[in-house]
Amino acid sequence: MTDPTSPTLITTLQRAARAAGEILCEGYGTTDAIDFECKGASDFVTHYDQAAERTIIDIVHRAHPEVGFLGEETGTTPAQAGNVTVIIDPLDGTNNFLHRVPHFSVSIAVREGTTLTHGVVYQPLLDEMLWAIRGQGAFLDERRLPTPPAKPLTEMLVSTSLPYHEKGDCATSLRQLTALMPEVAGIRTPGSAALEIAYAGLGRFDAFWSQGARLELWDIAAGIVIAREAGCTVTDLAGDPEPANWESLLVARPERHAELQRLLIETP
Repeated sequence: MTDPTSPTLITTLQRAARAAGEILCEGYGTTDAIDFECKGASDFVTHYDQAAERTIIDIVHRAHPEVGFLGEETGTTPAQAGNVTVIIDPLDGTNNFLHRVPHFSVSIAVREGTTLTHGVVYQPLLDEMLWAIRGQGAFLDERRLPTPPAKPLTEMLVSTSLPYHEKGDCATSLRQLTALMPEVAGIRTPGSAALEIAYAGLGRFDAFWSQGARLELWDIAAGIVIAREAGCTVTDLAGDPEPANWESLLVARPERHAELQRLLIETP
């Protein structure tokens, strides 16, 4: 049975992420238009998403045959034994990928029961591996992430996921965006939530929030582990730390989390 504390598990996840990243880089580098299908409103899938997810499942299953899977493209595969589930978003940022915007990632997390224990977010174009194990810190490649001091609100660069088309609550996002814009140094919506949540742990962003956008567990699970292990507070806007209940998300240094929370939830 897979032991979530075993060092072989994170090594397997990283190997799977790199293999998936190779597939994505191959697709990104093609000169022809990338074929895609619509799963729903503004919800696209390509051959590369599907191939990357199959590759991740194959690599992890060979090393840990008893684990279950929750994949964006393949759905739920129950565990053969135990209660460990590998949560996969093989291409977080498909819209960017389709438009040749160089900001997307492979996201893989592990959940033991209801507890997120491992997170890997890999940016294949930069060959950057962000990863964390619960209770053991967060890392960029082999370098442990330091805990930088919290900046004042007026110096913060904040990332978000905004809704669009028929996907989410545009009115709520716009109200919160309007409240935050005069208070911070900048707001960005790059288009890969997994990567941006992990970047909040790395310090490239000072916070990440989202409410109107529909973020699934596979979009955020790996980033949550990394951000928490890097010293961020991660909850929904009501302060609930349990992801299964969330319809919003706020990631920030502890010194700024409550301040941002009040600003966002008190939006008229």
